[in-house]
Amino acid sequence: MNRNAWRLALTVVSVAAIATTGWSLYAVARHYQAPEVIAGAAVAVFDGIAYACLHLASEASAAGRSAFGARLTALFMASVSVYLNITHSNLIGGGIPAAVFFAVPTIGLLAVSEMSWAGPRAAKRAELGEQPYRLPAFGGWAWLLAPHRAGKAVKSRAVAHIEGAGQPSPKEASADRYSASERLREHFASMDPAEAIRIAHDAQPDMPPAELASLLIGYGVVVNAVQVALVLGTRPPEVTVERGDAGDAHHDAPQVGGGAPELPEITKSAAIRSAEAALGPDAPAVDIALWVRDRHGLDVEPNYVRTVLSRDAKKPAADKPKMEGGYA
Repeated sequence: MNRNAWRLALTVVSVAAIATTGWSLYAVARHYQAPEVIAGAAVAVFDGIAYACLHLASEASAAGRSAFGARLTALFMASVSVYLNITHSNLIGGGIPAAVFFAVPTIGLLAVSEMSWAGPRAAKRAELGEQPYRLPAFGGWAWLLAPHRAGKAVKSRAVAHIEGAGQPSPKEASADRYSASERLREHFASMDPAEAIRIAHDAQPDMPPAELASLLIGYGVVVNAVQVALVLGTRPPEVTVERGDAGDAHHDAPQVGGGAPELPEITKSAAIRSAEAALGPDAPAVDIALWVRDRHGLDVEPNYVRTVLSRDAKKPAADKPKMEGGYA
């Protein structure tokens, strides 16, 4: 229905109700010998209070606030008006028909006003994130065949709704649960992983790559120890080899073509030990194999990595082989 048409219809109903009940109230006041001015003032007081309360209730409903006080006052004034309308009917001997004729306009206007408030109030409460209570739609057959069970279901839902009143809306609750860790996790997850690794390393410079990777995974940056080591440029510990003929040091590294000294080729076992030293003793065999391949260009199987590390673990500390160089 067009909004203007609805307002016009409501205006017509309001004017008719004021005119009908006002005349009835005026007649009752005159019956008790009230002056015309006082009788007119009585009508203005009754109708003015009632319709002012209707207006306040309408505004409260549109704003999503409770209109209980205004609605209760409007109901009280309408009840007094209906009582006086019935009294007027008895005074003129009109009986029930006259009482209905005088009282129904007031009752009808109050009912229409109540129904008109429901829509704006529900819309505003939904906008604020509130969930108003609604009766479950069981249908007529359910009430007919199982009235007791249907009544208990309605009561239990009403109790649950009352107990949940005052709780934060889903939007507010999710905002409360949005902790600082979750905000940091979202921030780091959207960041370049290499940059996140460097930031974490600056915060924990002494943390091994494996532990640093676990820390970053907790903040949404999924990396492994090898990737952390590659980004940070981690080098395996260098081993200093002391020679007995230190005095002839110029013979230890023969020059090839006058260039840099030739470096001995690192073995797979030494590369695996270097990787273990860089990544930590708890690094998975797969990560060590990847580290060896990326650093030394050697392809080793995870099973072979486990074999070398297991063999070294079983040897006494004095018999463990030293790492053959630390070349990156």
